[in-house]
Amino acid sequence: MANNDEEVIDRYEDLVRFLASSLLDDDVEIEVRGRSKRDQWRIELHVPPEHRGRVIGRGGRIARSMRTLLDKAAIPSHQSVILDIVD
Repeated sequence: MANNDEEVIDRYEDLVRFLASSLLDDDVEIEVRGRSKRDQWRIELHVPPEHRGRVIGRGGRIARSMRTLLDKAAIPSHQSVILDIVD
């Protein structure tokens, strides 16, 4: 992975961390990991199961909104960004 990719992934990780932490209480432990695969970046958001509903939202609305923000932020780079919310 090129140094530039690492910087870009760090920015996406920071964006996801900011969005998730604003939805959750301060004491909730979250972890965000990013990696590059060919022409896409994958960001994994690890949230405890009991708090996952607050990040996903009713009918997945919050998760869909977070994914939309990531997609719009990725337009200049012409790469796709995939957000996975995992255990």
